Amino acid sequence: MKWSFKIGSILGIPVKVHLTFVLLLILIYFAGPVIVGVGGVSGVIFVLLVFASVVFHELSHAMVARHYGIGVQDITLLPIGGVARMAKQPERPSQEVAIAVAGPIASIVLAISFWFAAELFGSQVTVLDFSVKRDWLAQLAAVNLVLALFNLLPAFPMDGGRVLRGLLGLTMTPYRATRIAVGVGQVLAIVLFFVGLILPNFFMILIALFVYLGAETEEQQMGIMMALGGATAGTAMIRNVQSLSPDKLVGDAAELFCHGFQSDFPVMEGRRLIGLVTRDTITESLHKRGPSVPVQEIMARDFPTVVEDTPLVEVLEKIEASGYKVLPVLSGGELMGLVTLEQIWRYNMLCSGYSCEFMQPARRNASEIRPA
Repeated sequence: MKWSFKIGSILGIPVKVHLTFVLLLILIYFAGPVIVGVGGVSGVIFVLLVFASVVFHELSHAMVARHYGIGVQDITLLPIGGVARMAKQPERPSQEVAIAVAGPIASIVLAISFWFAAELFGSQVTVLDFSVKRDWLAQLAAVNLVLALFNLLPAFPMDGGRVLRGLLGLTMTPYRATRIAVGVGQVLAIVLFFVGLILPNFFMILIALFVYLGAETEEQQMGIMMALGGATAGTAMIRNVQSLSPDKLVGDAAELFCHGFQSDFPVMEGRRLIGLVTRDTITESLHKRGPSVPVQEIMARDFPTVVEDTPLVEVLEKIEASGYKVLPVLSGGELMGLVTLEQIWRYNMLCSGYSCEFMQPARRNASEIRPA
């Protein structure tokens, strides 16, 4: 996610903080007495404890996802909560339900734990007052309870929306299940929006907008997945590819980038793929180190690859998980072409609602990879 930076790892999962979260801490420091009942360092510490609970919530999703063999890319903290990004979608609706419900269960466990600790110290727990004027343990218990209940609302991108889709998916197609769940979520978002206007409550309005847009994004992503259908990497890949030898210079790569339509270049040693130079690497290296740097010094050496028969949906998931916008397509260890994020969008634009079976990959010799 853009504008995020890593602050550490838990159980091998990178934990990131979005820049807007830092702005929230600054806001709490100066305006905390109005928002949570206390400001300064004490207000910031309380907010950090709340978001530690959010990390625990997201880790619960991650652990169940790992149980089903689904990798977790990272956990990102935002002012309105946290997001655990999965490397791919669950294969079965029952798995989606289990992963989604794990977070609210974890929050309920935390709420009970904080409530028990608060009772031991003679504090009274209430869910009606989220200020920290009284007792932190009591308020953390209340916050975690509300976090669990809020996430169970049947609206994307909350856990309840995914639970609803998973349950619907047991008896209908994934796309239809998504459309129904999205519709329910957007109706709920509209209700929250007008309730926020009546109260008035700025945060409720903000949450309503977040829910509505999140639901719309989920439907769009599912539509793309359905449009890709049974297409493979070979269907959408660029076949007439220009490559670079490792002794070529950044300037050579920049000229190819500037004077052609190709933006990313495989680095070949004979017929063997040894590296990958992306448009971002070319631009950064040219500006920082100049045009005379050998390509072998800037090329990526560890990057994912796919074969021609890899489903395009899986290619898209690999692109999103790896951060690369281009993946080499191999056959028998030889480079056959490149599939880019742009090529996937092109295929989706052409074939959404239309059968593109005529574009079946024709096997071509790897000699079509032209060295520069």
